[in-house]
Amino acid sequence: MKATDRNKLIDRIKTLEGLTDDERAALLGLLNETKTYGLVWEDKPEEVEERLRMELPVLKEVRSRAIISDNADSPNHILIEGDNLEALTTLAYTHEGKIDVIYIDPPYNTGKKDFVYNDTFIDSEDSFRHSKWLSFISRRLKIAKKLLSDKGVIFLSIDDNEQASLKLLCDELFGESNFLGQLILKTATDNNPSQINTEHEYMLCYCKRRETQNNWQRQSQAAKRLIAAGKEILSSGVAIDTAQKELRKWIRANKELLPQILPYRIA
Repeated sequence: MKATDRNKLIDRIKTLEGLTDDERAALLGLLNETKTYGLVWEDKPEEVEERLRMELPVLKEVRSRAIISDNADSPNHILIEGDNLEALTTLAYTHEGKIDVIYIDPPYNTGKKDFVYNDTFIDSEDSFRHSKWLSFISRRLKIAKKLLSDKGVIFLSIDDNEQASLKLLCDELFGESNFLGQLILKTATDNNPSQINTEHEYMLCYCKRRETQNNWQRQSQAAKRLIAAGKEILSSGVAIDTAQKELRKWIRANKELLPQILPYRIA
């Protein structure tokens, strides 16, 4: 059974009427007996999710905060303030399959009062700390996936506390084949003289459908300068070996314009 079909069946069992709690638990237990590779955690109910079963969130415009432009062609930006699960649920009615890029910066679950679940801070002593975080983020990522267009991509910031869990969760939700890569971002130095100084965080990137992705191309200013200098040297009619020597001279004389190649030795 595919992971998506299995998740749908689990959701149906959870909402199926006429079952006792013991019967529902037994059915879910049977379903979970199938061996699969991935994350297993105890799902924790979220108050906002329970509320959404009975209530439909409605956006209320605050005209005093409108961003108004005289340009008729300016984009129509929408800033939604409120619980992000309610906001995502609302967008799912109007923007399903229409969003090309999503960036999520979730709580990192450091255990230092950065993650609130049901109006309570989750500290490092909470025995369900990781289960609550996975329950929290998985609900939001499922909706985010629905919002993505076929060519859409999603970026997710995270640190060491949940990076491994988030990678496995996203592999399951978006598919391993849709993993585009993991960026390593340098951050402030961690003052830890006795062990490993952590100076980086991560950003996971997944797409909705890899087969619809175009190549991402970017030409740096340094590359443009190198190409222009090379063309100018070649235009003088010199031989290739001479042009290479001249280009090396130009690089050495213009290192301040080429920060990307400063770590490399130019012969």
